[in-house]
Amino acid sequence: MILILTDAFDAHADVVVEKLKLRGMNFFRLNLDVSSLQTTSATYRAGSWILKQEAKTIRLSKVKAVWCRRSTVSLTAEQEHDFSNGFRLWKSEWNRSLFGCYSSLAEAFWLNHIRAATLADNKFHQLNVAKSCGFKIPDFITSNNKNDLVTFANNVPSVALKFMSQDLYHSPDGNVLGLYVNRLTTEQIEAFGNLSENPVTLQTYIDKDFEVRYTAIEDNHLVCRISSQLSKKSNTDWRRYDIPNTPHLAIEPHPEIPDKVNKLLKCLNLSYGALDFVVDKDGEWWFLEINSAGQWLWIEDLSGLKIADSIVNCLIDHT
Repeated sequence: MILILTDAFDAHADVVVEKLKLRGMNFFRLNLDVSSLQTTSATYRAGSWILKQEAKTIRLSKVKAVWCRRSTVSLTAEQEHDFSNGFRLWKSEWNRSLFGCYSSLAEAFWLNHIRAATLADNKFHQLNVAKSCGFKIPDFITSNNKNDLVTFANNVPSVALKFMSQDLYHSPDGNVLGLYVNRLTTEQIEAFGNLSENPVTLQTYIDKDFEVRYTAIEDNHLVCRISSQLSKKSNTDWRRYDIPNTPHLAIEPHPEIPDKVNKLLKCLNLSYGALDFVVDKDGEWWFLEINSAGQWLWIEDLSGLKIADSIVNCLIDHT
């Protein structure tokens, strides 16, 4: 039995589910959005969990493989601002119960396990591990001491502001915004606040030839070149999507990279990772980060890389 932890709106899970159906595999999709959980039955008794959702029932002791896309109650923007006592209690008790479910799946294969993913997604930890695995890493500083930030900026050719969190934010007009990489001047850094401000991360800006989204599912590596420098909108950070003007192409990685990626996954106890690289004008690959649950569907659509098939094969192999 394969358990998929996600929500009802996850297009990535939709693709994998259809492929599992075609392969005749036995799976249970547990949607963790509020509407789905409001019609879900969960019972723990005598050391065993039984879940019922959308007329399907699963006994967690039968699960051999878990694909973890979500791990806690998935909230809409409106629900995130619901601070009523009843909803807060409902959400909290569901999250505690979900982690009770996960503790009973210690013997199952996870893609990826919550415990490993939580640590791996800490940018400071992963950068230290990546450096020990032999990756080239742009020099950076994290500080809320403005003098230290200015000194760093004055001693490198160019700097960029990098956020260690990847939260989404709501603008006054109601739009959902992400915080992306931005190049900064020393004058802009000198305009920062002082010690009352949060720590800020500055990174040496690498002059790019192109960028890479590198998807690794165990030993299966699927590598996509993103020609972000062809677009003024996306040339600093490809996440400012300009899809029509940034070709995505399946490529072979630099020969030394796959072994380092495998070593990094092993050190971080991950079976899946979405890695970001920049490749400079001299062809050097610079590691930026790894995301334990990184999105991939647009990469598959634009490059033709068979990422969904690889995930399906991995889950089946472990059942």
